[in-house]
Amino acid sequence: MKTLFSFPFIIIGSLACVLVALHYQRIRLVKMLIISIALSLYLMCTPLMMQLIFAVIGRYPPLSIQQIQQQHTAQAIVILGGGLYIGQEYANQKRAGFASLARIHYGAYVAKATDLPIVLSGIEAEAMLSSLRELGLGALFVEDKSLDTHQNAQFSAQLLQSQGIKNIVLVTDAWHMSRSVLAFEHFGFRVLAAPTEFPEGFFINPQALLQPTAMMFSANLRGLAEVLGHVKYRVRYWLN
Repeated sequence: MKTLFSFPFIIIGSLACVLVALHYQRIRLVKMLIISIALSLYLMCTPLMMQLIFAVIGRYPPLSIQQIQQQHTAQAIVILGGGLYIGQEYANQKRAGFASLARIHYGAYVAKATDLPIVLSGIEAEAMLSSLRELGLGALFVEDKSLDTHQNAQFSAQLLQSQGIKNIVLVTDAWHMSRSVLAFEHFGFRVLAAPTEFPEGFFINPQALLQPTAMMFSANLRGLAEVLGHVKYRVRYWLN
């Protein structure tokens, strides 16, 4: 999904449509396509598109530590993987990278405030554990076999529910949270969503709804991929 909605694929697909229309000498269609592409690219760079995407997939609000502490039934913090980093500066050792890094930092922040144990889930889990240890924390369980969000939930259920752990604080980024809650609830967890890395948090000053920025374009590409993923999971679980 993320590859399909990457910038190169969108540009190539748009140009292909224009070239096909030119080949068949549909000049009016070519003009409409060019205007539509320009308008779409502009909207993709704005906070308005971000809000529209969140309206489709659902948006979980940020939680305060007090809200999390009030959930006395929570038994563990589950942090989902989102990439790793192998750097020469770390003697080629693995560390949390991409979205994993922000999730680890926020999960550690919550764990230190609540004393809840941490569970890491994803093929990047060992790399995430290295970064977590550098923050002075460890993990109760490490699930390192899952390749996607569905498997995050499936394998975490196999690991945790046999230990009586069904009430979790789920940590992932804001775009990914809605689909993650779907998956974990499908496998029998009671989820308190604790999202991090909200797209608007990367701007020092609030952006106007129609103010375009390159950073918002990148964020909204991720959001579009989540729309397809969300639909895919809803259909999958409905059929099951």
